Amino acid sequence: MRQRRPFRWDLLLKVGGSLGRGPDLRPLMQRIALLARRRRLLVLPGGGAFADLVRAQTARQRLDEKTAHHMALLAMDQYGLLLSSLTRRSTAVDNLRAAELVAESGRVPVLLASSWIQRETSLERSVRLTSDSIAAFIAGRLMAANLVLLKSVTRGAGRIPDRAAAGALARRGVVDPLFSRMLPSRTAVWVLRGHRLSDLDRFMPPIHRATGRRRIADEWSGPAARLGRSERRETI
Repeated sequence: MRQRRPFRWDLLLKVGGSLGRGPDLRPLMQRIALLARRRRLLVLPGGGAFADLVRAQTARQRLDEKTAHHMALLAMDQYGLLLSSLTRRSTAVDNLRAAELVAESGRVPVLLASSWIQRETSLERSVRLTSDSIAAFIAGRLMAANLVLLKSVTRGAGRIPDRAAAGALARRGVVDPLFSRMLPSRTAVWVLRGHRLSDLDRFMPPIHRATGRRRIADEWSGPAARLGRSERRETI
């Protein structure tokens, strides 16, 4: 039997939960949908308001760390369902084969990863393991070309060159304490501003033909214009 070639992921995009507190989440997902036409990408959700609720209940009910961690993973799934609802070109998936099929069609797979992460016995079961480190772990497993953390930061950190730089970001509270340990060795890692859509432009492949360049420029320059207008009429 012929062995299936490993799927090549261009981008793993972790969409921070804090972005759900502002007006930029829908335009961001629409921008990601445009990028998915040219790049094979996978979206991993943060926790957002759902994780905030878990933290509040953990403190109020004095929950044990294992239970709180499991609840936080499910919070990521809920945020993922929210994200997938913000563009018609997105689908929530709970396994990698389904994600590959969605990506191959030029659409956006949003990974609901709670069951996968629960089965990973090598991962720490504590509040220190957030979606940042989970994204780094998954990017390493998939050998993704790029891992992009989209966050509510005032200034994008750009590319993270090594573990020392990741550790410095952890001390500033930009990423979680385990992130530097999880940093994948074969993946370019970035921290970008999720509210500044143009930060994603660097991952758009160049178009050499004049007609193609014009067509892609029209699509790429107005994600909240043409595509955004149609999707705002439709409708975490």
